[in-house]
Amino acid sequence: MEKLHYVRRFFPELDGRTIRVGLTRTAAGLAVPGGCELWVNPSQTTHHSLAHEFIHLLQGRNDIPKGEKSCDVFALARHWTLNDSPPFYVRVPAEFQTTGAEMEPESARIVCAVARRALDMRKEGVRNYIAYFEKTLESLRPARERVSGALPERRRGRRAGRTDPPASALQMDELLAAPDADSFY
Repeated sequence: MEKLHYVRRFFPELDGRTIRVGLTRTAAGLAVPGGCELWVNPSQTTHHSLAHEFIHLLQGRNDIPKGEKSCDVFALARHWTLNDSPPFYVRVPAEFQTTGAEMEPESARIVCAVARRALDMRKEGVRNYIAYFEKTLESLRPARERVSGALPERRRGRRAGRTDPPASALQMDELLAAPDADSFY
């Protein structure tokens, strides 16, 4: 309940609506897009899983498109403190996660900033904002690996001779300076 109340405060669009909460054991969470009911799995509940389900409640309203990948990007952009675990549907490189599949605050801020930039691009008419999000994080992977000192387990899957993609125009220091205000996306 603590997590639910914490995450709920980042969704002022839901003020005045009664949200019914139930339990499920089949997934981390479930919600009907545009509805007013969600189900959570207490053993798998993270801030991100709850934010993802709250975004489902907003889908179809407030210019939030339907779909799981868009739901992930909108949830990741909401506020960096909600990015405590990797998303379900969009790709986030392993270098942004701990071995326990969590995201540390520095990674959470970077992912939030990239998601916000992707949503800004969507507002400007860019249709492939989800691909932009994934490609930008992938291009930041080598720099994040150097900063975080990625563990050897993360490197095993790489093919021999593979080179890292070139750095994008989106620089790491630019992302770390993302606003930390209580503004919600």
